[in-house]
Amino acid sequence: MHIPDAFLPLWQSSIYWIVALVFIALALKWAKHELSEDKIPLVAVLAAGIFAIQAFNLPVAMGTSGHLVGGALAASCSAHRMRPSSS
Repeated sequence: MHIPDAFLPLWQSSIYWIVALVFIALALKWAKHELSEDKIPLVAVLAAGIFAIQAFNLPVAMGTSGHLVGGALAASCSAHRMRPSSS
C-alpha cells in the first residue's frame, strides 16, 4: 500500500507487521518442504504476473492508492499445482 507518513497509528502498524511475519514464516516453511525444482518456473512466472498486475494503481479514499490483488489470484490459480505429488 502506498500511504502517507503517519496515516496508520504505530500500534496498528505493529499488528500488521506481526501478522506479516507469521505469514512470511509459514511461506518459508512451505518452501523448504514443498518447493521442488520443477515447481520453481511456475512460481517465477506467477511472481512476474503479480508484479505486472500490481503495477496498476487504483485511487482509494483520502488520497491513497491501492493495487489489484495478484497474490490471491496466483494462490487460487496454482493451489492444485503446488500440492505435493502422491508418489
